Amino acid sequence: MPYLETTSIVKSVSARIGANMRKARIERGMTQAQLASPEFSVSYISAIEHGKLRPSIKALSVLAQRLNVPVTLLLESSPAAGSQSPVLGYAPVNTDESDQIDVELLQAAVLLRQGAYEEAMQLLLPLASSRLAPPHAYQFFLLRGQIALRRRRFEEAIADLRAAIGQAETLKERELAERARNLLGKANFLLSNYTLAEETHQACATAIEEEQISDSFFALEVYCNLVDDCSARAEFEKADAYMQRAQALAEQLDNDERSYAQLSLENSQHSRARGKFSLARDQAARSFAIYQMRSLQLQQSRLHQELGRALEKQQKTEEAEQKYLQATEMARPLHDSTSFAQSLIALAELANKRGDVQVAEQQAQEAIAITRASDDARAQGQALLVLAQLRHQAGDYAEADRAFERGLALLEETRDHDLIAGAYFHYASQLEARGEIQRSLSAIKQAYRHQQQNRSSAVV
Repeated sequence: MPYLETTSIVKSVSARIGANMRKARIERGMTQAQLASPEFSVSYISAIEHGKLRPSIKALSVLAQRLNVPVTLLLESSPAAGSQSPVLGYAPVNTDESDQIDVELLQAAVLLRQGAYEEAMQLLLPLASSRLAPPHAYQFFLLRGQIALRRRRFEEAIADLRAAIGQAETLKERELAERARNLLGKANFLLSNYTLAEETHQACATAIEEEQISDSFFALEVYCNLVDDCSARAEFEKADAYMQRAQALAEQLDNDERSYAQLSLENSQHSRARGKFSLARDQAARSFAIYQMRSLQLQQSRLHQELGRALEKQQKTEEAEQKYLQATEMARPLHDSTSFAQSLIALAELANKRGDVQVAEQQAQEAIAITRASDDARAQGQALLVLAQLRHQAGDYAEADRAFERGLALLEETRDHDLIAGAYFHYASQLEARGEIQRSLSAIKQAYRHQQQNRSSAVV
């Protein structure tokens, strides 16, 4: 794979602009003096055409208007410009060096998201004079462009993002190119160049509509950017059309981490099917990282549940309730029905013990509704047993029996014999308290049966 000198690539952008501008000027029969007057000097135009100077985006806009060409024409690659891109050889990949660059780029990306722009730039600085393979060069320029964008150095951002697009095109990675192009459009928007911003974002939208990119979150970002572009140009009908697309897309997306992780995995599978293995790897890694973080958060929720149970056994009910509430608040945004329902069940049992029957009823019913929607037999069965206990205490034995029977039937599906035996023993004590001795004995027999099955399973 060819290695590219990143500092030389930046120079090649200037050379490309200069070559395109000179070609357009000659085709129109203009002299350098005619193109320069009145804002610029002849020496300034000459320096640009010889690739010694890169004009600001504002200057480029003025010159493009004078030449009666779109700015994109001056920026785009041409065969001549492409031939000037420096290729320094086909040296074999040094695995250790490549791994080091991977780590430095990834750490810079994390620092960028933390807002530590200076630290990120310090990490990227040594790479500016390194020989980078195109995948690394793409990430390098993309990160520099993002940092410049965050620091409101829009002209620097444009140069780096253009270079990133060039690297993506070298790799023939349309999706990577469009991701950089989307940021490029944002930079143009922030420079109040709304026409160019819209043109740039429209190119991204075209790639989405051609199904070159399947990432719904990226599509949502592009459509939102087009809403801003069109609104700034007072094209309100177009802005409204893009707004409707964005809203339709947003309604299809679930706003939780698990949905993001699943979508990243689906994007990875789609990229792999198209042979885009580098992109597929990054998308799969993103999905794995989200699931890993989600798993850690769920572990914290379950730890608070266990702490709550330990405190409850010590008769520290207020402290136990706080732990259960913390577990509930941790589980709620994760949309994990099992963990959330288990916390609610623990709170309902605690509320019942202190005599707050109304709160216990509300929490038990909420747990039942959550578990029913998710087909979680274990948690739903446990929630029904709490409800059965409440009905028994209220003297509504018919409803208590129905809730017990439904709960026990669901627990039977789990094959957790220890849990089922405990539930039958509890039911037996309730029946005995009512004076229904024969039914109580039948429940005890069921409890012993499951205890025996549990021992048999342990031996096997």
